[in-house]
Amino acid sequence: MSKNILEVECLYKSFPLGDQEIDVLRGVSLTVTEGEFIVISGSSGSGKTTLLGLLSGLDRPSRGNVHLDGHNITHFNEDQLAPVRNELTGFVFQAFHLIPSLSALENIMFPAELRKDKYAEQKAQELLVRVGLSHRQGNFPSQMSGGEQQRVAICRALINTPKIVFADEPTGNLDSENSDAIVELLLELHKDRKTTLIIATHSHSLAERADRVIRLHDGELADRNVL
Repeated sequence: MSKNILEVECLYKSFPLGDQEIDVLRGVSLTVTEGEFIVISGSSGSGKTTLLGLLSGLDRPSRGNVHLDGHNITHFNEDQLAPVRNELTGFVFQAFHLIPSLSALENIMFPAELRKDKYAEQKAQELLVRVGLSHRQGNFPSQMSGGEQQRVAICRALINTPKIVFADEPTGNLDSENSDAIVELLLELHKDRKTTLIIATHSHSLAERADRVIRLHDGELADRNVL
């Protein structure tokens, strides 16, 4: 039986606005099992990106707990969070977030080098071959198209063989052709590696391919449907 890789208990996230506190998430609880493909859906402003940030340890909740692969990361300091994020998770952003001064190969190698992985370059080259970009390994982000940059970002997220990959609107800045290619790549890698995949997206076609859809409305769980 698959175990739970992610357990979330009554998450709240608030932000100050003048003299008030605005609740972006209110009482979100959920569990994710190893190997699941989850889509988080909802309209703009529903809290998708905020929830993804909390689940991945990129941000902290105002209240509640996040258990990631058995670690309660809620109260971890940055020194404790950094290795957990680097070893257990990968994150793919809408805006790519590649380092402009590093080549495609160097961008992908970076998380592995933080772990002092002596095979970082070999692993990065293998990933570039896998996504059809071996000819781009020496190019800088400014020399690549949006679709190519996103493929590099996916390779970077995967180089440490994470147990769980988070993606925040990974096709939001791409045209339809590149969007389709990125979706197929993510799903192929999820299937081949048995990696847990959690994607925040507006895409109905992507949601239809998920194991489960978690829908947010005004910071609360609207429903959870198994498709």
